[in-house]
Amino acid sequence: MNPASAVKMALTWSVGHYHGWGVYGLNLVLAMLRRGIRPRLLQPPGRLDLDPLQARLLIPVLEDSTDFIRVRQLHPERLIRAEDTIPLIHSDGRLVFNAIRFAGVNPVGITFFEYADLDSDGIHQARTLSGIIVGSRWNERILKKKYGLNNVAYVMQGVETSQFFPSGRRGLLSERFVVFSGGKLEFRKGQDIVIETFRRFHARHPEALLLTAWSNAWVEAESRFPDRWVAGFPEEGGDGLHRWIGQHLPEGSFLDVGMVANPRMGDILREVDVALFPNRCEGGTNLVAMECMATGVPVILSANTGHLDLIDTDRCVIAWQQQRVLSPVTGKELTDWGESTVEECLEGLERLHRDRQWGRDIGHRGHRFMADHPWGRQCDQVLNRILMTNPVD
Repeated sequence: MNPASAVKMALTWSVGHYHGWGVYGLNLVLAMLRRGIRPRLLQPPGRLDLDPLQARLLIPVLEDSTDFIRVRQLHPERLIRAEDTIPLIHSDGRLVFNAIRFAGVNPVGITFFEYADLDSDGIHQARTLSGIIVGSRWNERILKKKYGLNNVAYVMQGVETSQFFPSGRRGLLSERFVVFSGGKLEFRKGQDIVIETFRRFHARHPEALLLTAWSNAWVEAESRFPDRWVAGFPEEGGDGLHRWIGQHLPEGSFLDVGMVANPRMGDILREVDVALFPNRCEGGTNLVAMECMATGVPVILSANTGHLDLIDTDRCVIAWQQQRVLSPVTGKELTDWGESTVEECLEGLERLHRDRQWGRDIGHRGHRFMADHPWGRQCDQVLNRILMTNPVD
């Protein structure tokens, strides 16, 4: 018998197919099932787009988790005890771990934090965990070197390589040069830079189309852009997002795909010529960019924070110029964040438009890199790290 078969693990976040944490958690649960580990959910799952086999595998997990979820919903202040279960606790972007009231054995933190200057309470809480899994070497370096934590391990996210791979196009946008931008709409993701870069690019190449996946269900003060490149901020998706983009770009030059289940994105990305990610910060390695690379799309990546784990001169176009970034809320400098220049992003688009074979070569090498990071393998690394800190007798 696999010694891990006696292990139970509980996730404190909601799994699903419509946001990054959900995709990460869902693949972690599937990896647990493959390893004989018994997963438990402490949050109701989000929206899912499961195939029939996945659904059959997850039904027992949902049944086993029902009592935990019900107690949490009816009695949110009650402390749930399950001393045979390892809780996997996620944090927000400031390393504040979820305060879910669950007492298990040797809890493990999983985090993709975005701010290098961390609160002392968060660091104190991190020290109490048996281990911390981080999503970038940048996160690892901050916790180890700046705050002296030694219970930290870096494991890159993965990609579902059976869904994200190069293949023939359907030709739905065959007359257009398609520039893709994905990720929830917010200052950190740099879509204001995307809009200005594409505005200039489209003026030279009217056949260009900006294809976006910018839905954001969590609009906060820190989401909004300064007024350098764009004005205002859409408070809702759909028509509101379309009207907002239309204030900055000509009608017919852009298309937002709305909320799309992760398994459906591969078919969309195969219609794309280039993906642009001038992100100011990534606590992880930017799952959307990884999926573009896996699909063979040449990507332009800003050279900062979590992106540094992806970039190499032979597998992506690098926006090397990174200027300091001030918080749009406090005005303070954000440590290690980077502001890409519109000029360098535009230069990358122009070269990829001009030299299509070079772009295909970049995309092919990006695909080969991501083929070595399927979700199954990356989740196995996470589980191995957890079991190292929680040995099974």
